[in-house]
Amino acid sequence: MAPILSHQPLKALATLLLVASAPPYLAVLSLFYAAKRCRPVPGWSLKTAIGNEWLRLFYLYATKVHLRPFSASASKLKERYVLAPPGPADLYTGILREAGGIKPCAMPAIWFPGPPPTDTTERKTCKVVMHLQGGAFVTATDPAETGKLPAKIFESKLGAKTFYAQYRLARTEASRFPAAVQDAVSFYRYVLDQGVEARNVVLSGDSAGANIVVGLLRYIEDSRVLPVPRGAMLWSPWVDVSDAVLSRYGQSKSLRVDFLGLGLLRWGKDAYEPASASEESERYLRPVEHAFRSKTPVFVNAGTAELLYDEVGVFVERMQAVEGNQVCFVETKDAPHDVLVAGTFTGFVEEAEEAAGKAREFFDRCG
Repeated sequence: MAPILSHQPLKALATLLLVASAPPYLAVLSLFYAAKRCRPVPGWSLKTAIGNEWLRLFYLYATKVHLRPFSASASKLKERYVLAPPGPADLYTGILREAGGIKPCAMPAIWFPGPPPTDTTERKTCKVVMHLQGGAFVTATDPAETGKLPAKIFESKLGAKTFYAQYRLARTEASRFPAAVQDAVSFYRYVLDQGVEARNVVLSGDSAGANIVVGLLRYIEDSRVLPVPRGAMLWSPWVDVSDAVLSRYGQSKSLRVDFLGLGLLRWGKDAYEPASASEESERYLRPVEHAFRSKTPVFVNAGTAELLYDEVGVFVERMQAVEGNQVCFVETKDAPHDVLVAGTFTGFVEEAEEAAGKAREFFDRCG
């Protein structure tokens, strides 16, 4: 059931309250945080402390009003905008087959800084990062703006163009799991159909988007209908979408530090999980409990101050324990959630760049 603040005119009042109250609140808070010992993490800069609090306020607001997600604009983006069609029916097998009215459909994406070269030979050698944005499966900021920092980092550190893909958010019954994973399959197939070779594609996702990337990796292994990519980058992956983990988060000390709130995670979990859960769907929603063999080298980053940190560490350990897996875990000291996308606000851009550089080195070592 939608919260009362998601309906007008209360939604407009909530928006006005945020706009009017946030600046003076953050101004007063900056005075309090002037003393390092008063900051959530004493080692944080003032920018990190204030930026983290602003994100907390924003996502609290987004949760309370069920903020409508932003979409890419074809007219503004011109040749950078694509509408990726679904693949042939036999591309979607097992749990990804149409069920309960959930079937593959065309979804938008943005090329950063621009589409691949038109020359066929150049396309074969073009490096591409296919990135899935986070947002607890239910929210999405403007991809044309939010994608700028990740794309800049991927171009600088991996020498790659970015295919910033917008999967279906779980805002209706027809967009629950496995809709987003269906879209990830469609997007990957689309990139390959452009003449880009799988060995030059790195899959990437932050937060909930990283959960979907893990699902795509699992599907690639299980179905064998798609080639193995060069690698995968998981930024602060949400690896346990369950009631059990939300209960643990409620007792975590990081809940008072990280900008992630239980309300957003609860909304995302309830909206994304399938109407009829099964052992197979749990493997996708809770990869922390279901490690698997992956031929794809997997790079993982998480901040030591973020709410998801402990589960990410367990996921990494269990994936590393699977014979044949190549998994690299890089921690970012004292960082809150998602340095790749939130780093602009929290002051962790350099750390995100450093992590991406280590991902490149890891993939090069893996061959």
